[in-house]
Formats: sequence, structure tokens, C-alpha cells
Amino acid sequence: MEFTKSITVAELLQVKALHLELVCGKRYIHREIVQPSVNRPGLALSGQLTNFRADSVQVFGHSEYEFCLKENKTRLRANITKILSEGTAPCIVMTGDLDPLPAIRKGCLNADVPVLKTTMDSSAFMAEFSRFVDEKLSPITHIHGVLVRVSGIGVLIRGDAGIGKSECALELIKRGHILVADDVVEVQKRWGRYLVGSCPAMLKHYMEVRGLGILDVPLLFGVGSTLEETNIDMEVFLTSPTKQPIDRLGVEQKTTDILGVEVPSLHLPVTPGRNLAVLIEVASLNQQLKSQGIFSAKEFSQKILDKMKKGNHGK
Repeated sequence: MEFTKSITVAELLQVKALHLELVCGKRYIHREIVQPSVNRPGLALSGQLTNFRADSVQVFGHSEYEFCLKENKTRLRANITKILSEGTAPCIVMTGDLDPLPAIRKGCLNADVPVLKTTMDSSAFMAEFSRFVDEKLSPITHIHGVLVRVSGIGVLIRGDAGIGKSECALELIKRGHILVADDVVEVQKRWGRYLVGSCPAMLKHYMEVRGLGILDVPLLFGVGSTLEETNIDMEVFLTSPTKQPIDRLGVEQKTTDILGVEVPSLHLPVTPGRNLAVLIEVASLNQQLKSQGIFSAKEFSQKILDKMKKGNHGK
């Protein structure tokens, strides 16, 4: 597992979507952001520091600004000093194109904290900031397998080396589905506990198929045959039929743990003559039904049990 542990305020200033500019404290823009969330100081400005998130980026919007205008200047300076000495706030961001009051500016410079401002309002900035930082700071792992988007479902195909993962993906692409990654899948856990899979830059849009070598998928099948990333909604594990017993009814819903997220998992035995691409197509459609609360195998099993109960009562 890998983590991008932090980003700097200097890197944050380069993000065009945030519309940030530096107001003061250029010497301190090397400070690191390690928390993917922001904090509005609110009560902390009045001296109440209970549950105050001191290590987050501090956002001053119109509400905080109006409070600072009305607050006693000496008390305000003391509270800002207290806020910035409580933890390691990487920076303060003034939203709505507000200029920092002298007390804010002086308090930040004394604490070596840079002050930024943005033309965005607080809610829009916080949403965009959280999205950007979440992508940068989320845990990442690399998995050996193939990731294909099948009928709107992100399917991670795994199995032993040489079992036919790439060949199966190639057949799916021929049938109109979309390749995301072959051989190595980069998996990232995003805020909200969902997984996103993509392809490492060096391998992007390429496949390696035994006997054929390296294939350029967009050149062979068109630009619509590949995708930069997709959610990972299920895993299909290709296995030898002799390795473990297969659930014939499919009543048992197996899962696999990836970065602490449980992903529905299906084991498909590989035998001569089986069209695995068609089976994966059907499995992805069936998974869509399960996500809507329709579990065909369980319904069928329940009907059998109900029939058996009625038969026993009739004796």
C-alpha cells in the first residue's frame, strides 16, 4: 500500500480550479497539508477551542469575517494567536475575495502561516478543495489483474498467471466493453469508501496477450475502447475448477477486501469451451440487479424451501 502523505501550500496555489492567490507569508508556503478536510474556525474565534481541528486548512468566510469586524481587536488578536498555536494549521484561506483584517494578517505572520484568498464562496471552495486533496492523499495499492468497464460496472478480473485474464478482457473489448488497465491496476480509495481503478502511465492503453505480444488497444479498436479510470464494483476471480468447490446456485455472496473496502467477488472456473466474456457480461448485469435488491439465487432458493414446506404440511 502506498500513501501520498502530504501536499504543500505551494502546490495548492497551482490548482487552477481553486482560484487561489497568495496574500502574505510567501516564505511559509512550504508548509504541508496532511488533512483532507478544511475547518471553519467559528467558535474558536471567540476562544472556544473544544473539538477544534487545528491541523486543517482554516477557512474564513463572510460569517467569520463579520464576527472579526465586530469583535474587540485585542481579544481577536489573542484568539487568533491561540488558534494558530494550537496545532500546525498549514494556511488560512479567505473566501469570497475577502481581504484579511490586520489582526488576521499579523497573527498569521507571527505564527509563520501563509494567508491565501479565493474568489470562490466558502461552500464551493470547500467542496473543490476536498475533492482535490482527497485524490492526492488517499491510500493507493497496485493489484495484478485487468480492469474492464462492462455494462456500466467496473469489473476487476484476477487469477493465476496464464489463466487467461487478458484474453478474456480482449474478448470483452471486441464485444464493445471498455478497457481501463491490463496487467497492473492502480487502486485508490476515495472519500466515501469507494474504490477507483486506473492504469499506471507507462502501461496506459496497452495490453499484453500471450502469442500476440503488446497491443495498442485504441489503434486496434478505436478511441472509445479505453477509459482513464472507473469505480471498482466487483471482482471476478478466474480459477481452476479443481482448486475449490464452486457454489452452483450462487446463493453465497463472497467479498474481497481491498484497502479496507469489501468488494463483491465471484469465482469463475476456467474450463475448455466456456465463454468467459459472456459469463462476465451476465455477472455484471446480475450485480446491477443485486445492488437494486434483486438477488435471483436467493429468491429461487426461497421458492424451493417454500415448496418443500408446503409438501411436508400436505403429508
